[in-house]
Amino acid sequence: MPSPIKPTNKQRQHERAASKARVVRAYKDGEDWREVAAHNDVPYSTARRAVLSADGDPKRHGGVCEARVKMTVEVMGKLEEYLDEDCRHTCEQMPDRLRSDLGVTVSTSSVHRALQGMVYSLKKLRIEKITVNNTVNKDKRKEFVEKLEKHMSRGDMVVFQDETNFNMYLLRNEGYSRVGERATVAPTPSQGANLHVQGGVFSGTGIVLMRPHAGSMTK
Repeated sequence: MPSPIKPTNKQRQHERAASKARVVRAYKDGEDWREVAAHNDVPYSTARRAVLSADGDPKRHGGVCEARVKMTVEVMGKLEEYLDEDCRHTCEQMPDRLRSDLGVTVSTSSVHRALQGMVYSLKKLRIEKITVNNTVNKDKRKEFVEKLEKHMSRGDMVVFQDETNFNMYLLRNEGYSRVGERATVAPTPSQGANLHVQGGVFSGTGIVLMRPHAGSMTK
């Protein structure tokens, strides 16, 4: 007597799918789906999952899930606005501002990819002082050079003294700008009791003064 032919894997998968379909059909028709599952050798847990999934909306296959699309034109416009305001914004700061302004949640990697797509790159920051080349400062520099030449012609001891705002060296030294453009920032003139460093240099002996102090030096 010949042995029975064993069903293939594809046939077994088809039988299982047909059995679950009969269970779901019985549930939708108001019949006892548990009894149908028992007669079709469908485990209770499998039958229950099939019944619960039949109540839900069918899953979408393919396409784009709208809930995950965050980098819209509005969001990218906001990123550009933030960098126009201050090119020192980081990929960690901008998602926080987007969450506050637009109510969207994006990752730092999404912001980084969006900036690359908008032809932005990270560059060494160039600081441009607002008052460096105005007319008043040009006149002061001219007056200084004229007085310096008079002292040097008389053989006076000339000590070059200057100060710098120490806080400016604590700023972020990188910023975003479009490819082919500089990343520049124009800080306002320092006011208040910021930490300053004052120094004096004489050509004959070298450094004659070096001290920190709070606030800018007043004459």
